[in-house]
Amino acid sequence: MSFDSQILQFLAAPGYRPMKQHELASALHIGSKGSRADFRHDLYALEEAGKITRLRKNRWGLPEVGNLSSGIIRMMAKGGAIFIPDQEEESEIYISERNTGVALPNDKISVEIFHSEYAAQKRERRGQSDLRAEGRVAKILERANTSTVGLLKNTHYYSYVIPDALGFSHDVRVENKNKIPENHKVLVKLNNWTDPYKPLSGVILEDLGEMSAPGVDVDSLLRDAGIQEEFPAEVIAEANALSGDVTPDRMEGRRDLRDATTFTIDPETAKDYDDALSIEPHPDGGWILGVHIADVSTYVSPGTLLDKEAFKRGNSIYLVDRAVMMLPKELTTKVCSLNPENDHLTHSVELHISNEGEMLRYKSFPSVIHSKARLTYTQVQKFIDKKEDHEIPNQILERLQNLWPLVQKIRRLRVDNGSIEINTPEIEIKLNARGKVEKMMPRSESKQAYGLIEDCMLLANRAVAEILIKAEKPAIYRIHDEPDDEQWASMGMELQALGIAALPQTRQDINQAVKMAEGTPVQYTANLAILRNFKRAEYAATQIGHFGLAFEDYTHFTSPIRRYPDLLVHRMLKAVELGKQYPVSMDQIEEMARHCNDTEKKADSLERQSTEKKRIEYYNDIMNSSQHTTFKGFVISIKGKGMIVELPDSLQRGMITFASISSDWLEANDNLTQVCTRGGKVKYTLGDAVEVSLAKVDTARGFIDFVLADQVAQPKRRERKPRMQPDLKTGKPRPQGKKRRRRR
Repeated sequence: MSFDSQILQFLAAPGYRPMKQHELASALHIGSKGSRADFRHDLYALEEAGKITRLRKNRWGLPEVGNLSSGIIRMMAKGGAIFIPDQEEESEIYISERNTGVALPNDKISVEIFHSEYAAQKRERRGQSDLRAEGRVAKILERANTSTVGLLKNTHYYSYVIPDALGFSHDVRVENKNKIPENHKVLVKLNNWTDPYKPLSGVILEDLGEMSAPGVDVDSLLRDAGIQEEFPAEVIAEANALSGDVTPDRMEGRRDLRDATTFTIDPETAKDYDDALSIEPHPDGGWILGVHIADVSTYVSPGTLLDKEAFKRGNSIYLVDRAVMMLPKELTTKVCSLNPENDHLTHSVELHISNEGEMLRYKSFPSVIHSKARLTYTQVQKFIDKKEDHEIPNQILERLQNLWPLVQKIRRLRVDNGSIEINTPEIEIKLNARGKVEKMMPRSESKQAYGLIEDCMLLANRAVAEILIKAEKPAIYRIHDEPDDEQWASMGMELQALGIAALPQTRQDINQAVKMAEGTPVQYTANLAILRNFKRAEYAATQIGHFGLAFEDYTHFTSPIRRYPDLLVHRMLKAVELGKQYPVSMDQIEEMARHCNDTEKKADSLERQSTEKKRIEYYNDIMNSSQHTTFKGFVISIKGKGMIVELPDSLQRGMITFASISSDWLEANDNLTQVCTRGGKVKYTLGDAVEVSLAKVDTARGFIDFVLADQVAQPKRRERKPRMQPDLKTGKPRPQGKKRRRRR
């Protein structure tokens, strides 16, 4: 029996006041147990369809159409959620835990907006008259995930999975048909969930292994993100069928550079070499700098299984213990890789550089090279540092002696033109055979050698972008918009709080602020203050320039082995050079740019999470050990409840709550740049160095709480001596409450 029409008519009747479920059933004269079950089912089905909505205190009513908004729900680790609307002009809204309904992390939802009476009363007591908008989930428009990864737990009656995802507060009830042991990580397919009063359930798809086994933590991250590390068999077969032989048909239309002195420079552990360099004097003065990139587009053709899989992945992902490649290793390490002493197909950009480091002219063309040597960053850094044990062959050494001074001039010109030079901190983690952290340190070695390659690649990318612009064809670009007014203001406010007298409004202002902070105790924190107020670089079909690099035209061309946009640019460039049919339309480029932005964000998130997991494990082991360890950190951010401290040796962040500081009653100032006492005395400021100890390590939610080191050793409480009273039989004093032992 269906109660849909009865429910809708009753809720729409004039004078209806919102009722709870049992009140509605009574009002509609639904009495029998079976009818009540049908009624409950219809009630939840109408809610799922968005025809009715659950109001406060579980009362039901019709949705207010003008009071609904659609967007994404972001769950908070400690309960509740933030609603991010689709429309940029709308504000984010808080959703309390009781109002999230059947929403799961990152679902697209329809939310009903209201004003919290409790919040209004609280703000009124503070003298604030405005009401705080809140929301309640009215309808699930689209599930973000149909599966999740978590920790399996078994009871006598049922099994359940505790999801790994932060903010996923619901356990998933499962049937453990294969008798998987407890504390294994499993991949679960979620069943449809429409009733918040019934448990969320799912089906186990895969056993990932015991939670502490090496690699299982990173396997779990990948599965949870829907990423399969292994390539499908048919894609591998297609890659295996390809040959890297330089045949006469592949030489057609190419420039033969096999006699040129080309060489690669890569990390010591690299197995895929996708760029090579050459440098020779130019007949008209200056230098011919050659940047030769592996011609992946010759092997990965549009519409092939390889191409579809590469597009789906979007980019390679470099995790703490492995790399998930965009293309199979059969291609990346053999066919396309520019291994020394072998002929390889490339796409070259030839740059005429003046003796002062200025790019005068450029041209690009398909080519073939024969790399003469494979160098490492360590070798090149030793050469730069004037050490004798670099073991670089003489013919390459002669080229480096010309290239290094030239690159220094190229970089100086770039910075003079406004390119922003901030050293982004990175951490290097080395794991042992058990997947545990063996060594953790800031990545700093071979910095200048990295910079040498970086500047050569930047020039090539810039030249290719200009070629595509001049061709007046649709293309994909790498763009970086400048900070908005709010970001500029926030940047200036934070720098001022650090004692840097700067209010940046231009690239030059930023570089000046960086110089002002250089060598000071707040240098590290000042760089972070600038970086966190930048917009994110992304791919787009429209060229707006690159703010950070100060380039009017810029794209990605130099890494087609690991980035799909680079592969796409190779196809576009080849079509322009050879006058062939253009490979894609503007609409296709816009769609591809959106997709590649999404895969890049996912890759960045996974890389960050894999590092964070290992760091958290490392500090958890310290926390559980008997040793008392202190760490030097810097206050990088101030929140309403405490200070965020970052440890520069590991980049680990954690909070010191104001409540943990017993010496003073503290609170943040209005612009969150200082911590003050009630009397207004400044106790802490952004950038301050502090010594901290571990207070709490939450491996499940991935966060750390610190406590100031001087707050750890609290004075011991003086033990109170028990009050004495006379024993009734002996008359001697004995502690109060202690029973006299009876002799048997």
